[in-house]
Amino acid sequence: MERTTLPRLLRAARGVEKCLAAGALCGASVLPLGPSKGLGQGMPFQTPTGLPLPLAESSIRSFYRHAEMRTLLDNGHEIPNPDALRVGVDMVPLMIPHGMTSGTILIAGFPYVHKTLGRSGSVLTNGGFGDAVLMLRQNLLASDFIKGNRRLVLFAGATLPTGETKSESGPLPVPLRLGTGTVNVMGQAVYSYVNDRLGVHGAVGYTAAAASKFGVRAGDHLGYDLALGLRLFPSAYRTLRDVTAAAYLEFNGTVEQPGTQDGGPLANTGGHTLLLAPGLQLIPLPNWAIEGSFQLPIVRELRGTQLGPTWSLSLGVRTVLYLFGT
Repeated sequence: MERTTLPRLLRAARGVEKCLAAGALCGASVLPLGPSKGLGQGMPFQTPTGLPLPLAESSIRSFYRHAEMRTLLDNGHEIPNPDALRVGVDMVPLMIPHGMTSGTILIAGFPYVHKTLGRSGSVLTNGGFGDAVLMLRQNLLASDFIKGNRRLVLFAGATLPTGETKSESGPLPVPLRLGTGTVNVMGQAVYSYVNDRLGVHGAVGYTAAAASKFGVRAGDHLGYDLALGLRLFPSAYRTLRDVTAAAYLEFNGTVEQPGTQDGGPLANTGGHTLLLAPGLQLIPLPNWAIEGSFQLPIVRELRGTQLGPTWSLSLGVRTVLYLFGT
C-alpha cells in the first residue's frame, strides 16, 4: 500500500472547509427553542427550520458540535489508512439574531473552532474563531392553525474570511485552517410543517466561493436536508411551560463540485455525502433545551482519495440569554 503523501493528505481533508461553512449556515438557521402559539414541537438539531421564534429575537444562542474524519476513501470505497490520518473538529457557534421587522431577522454568527490533525502518531492542533457569518432570514409563508403551522423562509448571506488560514511560515495545512480564506455566498430555502405531535422540515441550499485562496478555488456545493420529528410528550399542551420531549430522524446531504486550480478541476476533491442523524431533545423550560444528535454517514461517494466523515456528535445545553430584556 502506497503511503499517503502530504499533498494528498491536504486534498483528502479539504472537506473540513466545507464543514465550517455548512456549520455556520446550520447554526444560523436553528434558532427556536420552545413551544409557542400554534407550535406542536421543538426543532431538529442538524436541519434548518422555518419555525417562528417563540422568544425575543434579540438574544444569544449557542451549542457544541464535534465531528470526526478518519475514514480514508478511494472513489467512495473505504481503503486502509496506514498513516492513521485523522481530522477532528470541535465547534461552538455563537449566534446573535436581531429582529428587523416582523418577518425579517438579521443573524450574525461567530464560531469558535478547535481542529486536530493526527498522522502516524503525531498530533497538530489549532484553535480560534472561524469565519464569521452574516445572514438575513425572510419569511415568505406563515400559516398557523390550532395544532401546528406551516412556514417557508429564505436565508441569504455570506461567510467572511475571518478565520486563520496561514502562519508566519506560510499557508496552514488545510485540515488546520480555521476558515476558508474567502467570502462564501450562501442561499437556502426552508420549509417546515408541524401538525400536533408530528413535524417535517426540509431545506435546500447552495454555497459558492467568491474567490480563490492560495491558487485554489473551493467547489460550489448543494446542501439538502430532511428531518422527521415526533413529540414524545406531552400528548397535548396544557400550558406554554409544559416540559417537552421530541425525537428526530434527520438526513443531511451535500453534493460538492471539485475544486479548481489554474482553471482545471483539482484531483481528490468534490463528491456526495449523506448523513443519517437520530436525535433527542428535552425542553424543560421555554428558553432551555437539552439535546443530542449523532450523525453517521450512509453515502460517501467522494471523488478520488479523500478523508471522509466517520461520525459527528452534537450535544449539550442550549439557552437563550436576553440582550435587551424579555
